[in-house]
Amino acid sequence: MGGFFHTPKPKKFKIEPRYWDPEKEESEARKRRRNAEMGIKDEGGYKPYIGKGEFRKGLTKGKWSTKSQRRKSNTRVLVLIALIALLVYFMLK
Repeated sequence: MGGFFHTPKPKKFKIEPRYWDPEKEESEARKRRRNAEMGIKDEGGYKPYIGKGEFRKGLTKGKWSTKSQRRKSNTRVLVLIALIALLVYFMLK
C-alpha cells in the first residue's frame, strides 16, 4: 500500500553565492565604521520621489488630479451615457 499513493518530498532551497570578495567586504565595513565615527551619513542609494505617507496625502487632497482632468473625465462619462441612452431609445423604437 505504501507505493500506491506517491507523496513527493518537499524541494529544498539551496543557493550558493557565485562570487564573494572578502577584501571588498572588509573595506566596506571599515568605511561604514569610519563614517559612523565621524558622523557622516551615507547619502547614496535609492531615494524615492514620494516620501513616506505622501502618496496617501496626494490621493486624498487631489494633488495629482487636476480640475481639468476631472472635468474631462466627467464629460466623457456624460457623453457615453447619452450615447447609450440614444442607442437604447432607437433599439426600443
